Amino acid sequence: MSRPRPPTTGEPWLDAGQAAALLGVQRSSLYSYVSRGLLRAHAVPGQRGKQYLQADVQRLARQRQAVRNPAQLARSTMDWGQPVLASGITLVQGGQFFYRGRNAVQLSGHASLEETAALLWQQKMPFTPTTSAPEAIHAGARAVTLAARIPRSADQALAAWHGMGLQSQAGQAPRQPPAGAWVLLHQMCDALTGTTPPSHASYVQAMQDGTGLAALHLRLAAHWCTDRQGTDLLRRALVLCADHELNASSFAARVVASTGASLHASVGAGLAALSGPLHGGMTQQIAAHWQEWHRTPSFPASLQTLLQATQTGKTPNYCAGFGHPLYPTGDPRSISLLAQLPPDADRERLVHRVLATTGLHPSLDYSLVAVEHALALPAGAAFVLFALGRTAGWIAHVLEQKASGQLIRPRAQYTGPVPQMPQELPLSEISTPRRVIRF
Repeated sequence: MSRPRPPTTGEPWLDAGQAAALLGVQRSSLYSYVSRGLLRAHAVPGQRGKQYLQADVQRLARQRQAVRNPAQLARSTMDWGQPVLASGITLVQGGQFFYRGRNAVQLSGHASLEETAALLWQQKMPFTPTTSAPEAIHAGARAVTLAARIPRSADQALAAWHGMGLQSQAGQAPRQPPAGAWVLLHQMCDALTGTTPPSHASYVQAMQDGTGLAALHLRLAAHWCTDRQGTDLLRRALVLCADHELNASSFAARVVASTGASLHASVGAGLAALSGPLHGGMTQQIAAHWQEWHRTPSFPASLQTLLQATQTGKTPNYCAGFGHPLYPTGDPRSISLLAQLPPDADRERLVHRVLATTGLHPSLDYSLVAVEHALALPAGAAFVLFALGRTAGWIAHVLEQKASGQLIRPRAQYTGPVPQMPQELPLSEISTPRRVIRF
């Protein structure tokens, strides 16, 4: 009997023998992992038998090793591993995700971001937002309007956010009034879109009056001049982006909140983390390659390179806009958004080609950029949708963390040079200080 050949570094697919060898198990155990949903088996065109994605097998191998090794288990928590803290906000399970026990995709069919925030925060809205849809606008007028309404970059939005915090602290309003969390949602919309914001007190007054404050998806619709169908798509995207368990930006917000920092500062930590290229910045990367990937007759080389790295575990999953570790059969957020878009032969051809070649489904980042293109929104709109929606989740995590009263302070496993420890002196060489008696 020939031994299975080990996988090569650049080979994304493993056959059953290779996968079993990498995991150190018999093939029967391998099939058990598949039946229990711990591993995916793929039918790859041109190859016999079922194939397994090397990145998936490597992740399962790390998880199995972590169970047997406490030190490895602790390290694995930082890489899609075991849960590190308790939370009652969002559950990801069975290919779906739930906000406070409610199916998030179903909720996105009718709820606004404000209603979703009220659910996540377990609060009642202190105001009723205006919900009248914007009127249609002439195409030429829309083009002129959009040219003057380019969203801020992530760094610009972060600078604007910190500026708003300083202005709020310098004013007469308390740092965190009862309506503070709701004000922050609208201030984030201002920071991301470049809108000149009213004062903190003005927002509070508008909420108390119950007039003149539009729902956030309507604010974006008026800013970008979308029609009714496009406006509803913006609403749906914001709800689907509201939270996603303990992602990097939500964890950053919780860490800062655990120190006792203000709600504004904690949300700013979430925005700072989201601006990174491996988190919210992925939409910018996908948008930069959109025309190349969708207009090239052959399979684009740049996309092939990113997909290869994704499959072999060299980069975080979904870096290329495809695949997600928590959703092996497809991200429900992306499925929902793409289903609402007008038909696009180029997009559908690319999605089908990637799935047939790699077994990877479109990620949320990809679908947000698809929304940006389908609605002809200005460049950067995908990031605005992601960040504004996720602000509701950051606030939920901050409130939950503050209520716990726990300081998040994990330990590090030291891997630097071994220090030279001082040798202990013999007791005979230790001088005892004399006691001086003063009269």
